[in-house]
Amino acid sequence: MKNLDNIVNDYINNQILNLDNINTKLETKMIDRLFAKKFRKYSIDPQVRVDVEAKLNNIVEKKLPLNFVPSFGGYKHWWAPSYPTIDWAEIFNMKFMLEYLSPICANYTENKSSIEYESEEIILSELNNVPQAGLDEYTKTFREALKYFNSKQKVVELKLSLAREQYKDYNFNKQKLLSRIEEMMPEYTERFNNYTADDQARRIQKAKTNFKLNGVVDYTNLNDVEKEELYKQSRIFNEAFLDADYEVRGNDFFEKENNIPLLFSFGLGPGGEAWLHIGSSKSSMTDFWAGTGILEIRENGQIVERILSRHQFESIQEKLIKVIVNSPISNICEHLSYIYVYEGSLNF
Repeated sequence: MKNLDNIVNDYINNQILNLDNINTKLETKMIDRLFAKKFRKYSIDPQVRVDVEAKLNNIVEKKLPLNFVPSFGGYKHWWAPSYPTIDWAEIFNMKFMLEYLSPICANYTENKSSIEYESEEIILSELNNVPQAGLDEYTKTFREALKYFNSKQKVVELKLSLAREQYKDYNFNKQKLLSRIEEMMPEYTERFNNYTADDQARRIQKAKTNFKLNGVVDYTNLNDVEKEELYKQSRIFNEAFLDADYEVRGNDFFEKENNIPLLFSFGLGPGGEAWLHIGSSKSSMTDFWAGTGILEIRENGQIVERILSRHQFESIQEKLIKVIVNSPISNICEHLSYIYVYEGSLNF
């Protein structure tokens, strides 16, 4: 019987990192594949399907390049063991996206296809108090992982675009963005204050989860009231940013004729209802950048790729086994040279 090290390394190298096992056969219509429940995992407004189908049909009819745009935070959450670099959660997601979209892309032969991850790291230092150096390290390791997946398959190109890089095309930059957000803050503060108490609390809690108190500025000595105000301002800042950013590149990017935006669970909040939402991996809804990837090995030998939230990870941390990984991507960062393993069946 193989030992744990061999089992884990065989699975990673022969399943996760082996792209020969990706099925490119399209057994349904493209739109049906795109909205398949096994990948989507969330209920949607029926109008979303109508809108996406119209856009997809237009791309096909005009033979335009087909570009899927999964939008995400563009950073590793500061709680994660691998912060600030990627870990297996990002790898699980990249493989998941290929499994999800390759049948569509392989059967769209009229033009090229791509999956363009869209990162909004440009204001995260101001928004979540996360050091820019850490954000840059995440971008670097993320792109190196994409490079590996691109080298192993030619069905669809994987890439990462940063808002700050796109802004150059519009004669725009971070300072102009921050100035625009500052102009918008009074209006957005008033709007926030008109939300219901429950809605305000929900939005503030989201900001609290992401805010790093001991980051660029040390806020750890603030009292509870001051911290609550800090989180509130962070949330208002975020809502203003989303609209300010849309002013700059919304029509030319998010609404671009051949771009189909995708969101993970972070976009389920207010404002994200109009786009298609998908899971983060085959078995998880936790956003890959806000979670950490482990392998669950069940008693029957089944191996499950899990992306755990902070609470989930900490609840089983003492039971996790650290296994050294030798793979083609082990040198991207330290946290891909090992993986945590849980032996048994998880209940979440």
